[in-house]
Amino acid sequence: MHSLSKEQLAYSCSIQAHILQGAAAYKRCHLAQYINVDTTTIGRWLDSSQTDSRLVQFAAILAICDLKVVPSHMQCYDRHKIDILFHLAKDSFDRFDSADDFFMTQMIHQGGSDESIR
Repeated sequence: MHSLSKEQLAYSCSIQAHILQGAAAYKRCHLAQYINVDTTTIGRWLDSSQTDSRLVQFAAILAICDLKVVPSHMQCYDRHKIDILFHLAKDSFDRFDSADDFFMTQMIHQGGSDESIR
């Protein structure tokens, strides 16, 4: 039998905490009704002090698969794509010396005269 690495174990504990925080928003009897089990069953599943707890087992599976539990209102994005967007934005803003430069009109040389374009 393989055991979790220190990192996976810590991650599993974090997942358990997120699940328990989410479950705390509901009474156990309501959770039990939603999934059609007895209230004591929910209690056993969520009891992380027991090594055979479903919560512990499920969190371990998620940790091994490198998955996370986040609130449904959170958005997940690929870090690489965010890095690209960050560098593009940084490059654009590096060309400005002050906030006024951002709003300054561009100077375009047309036919020997400079015209401002907004």
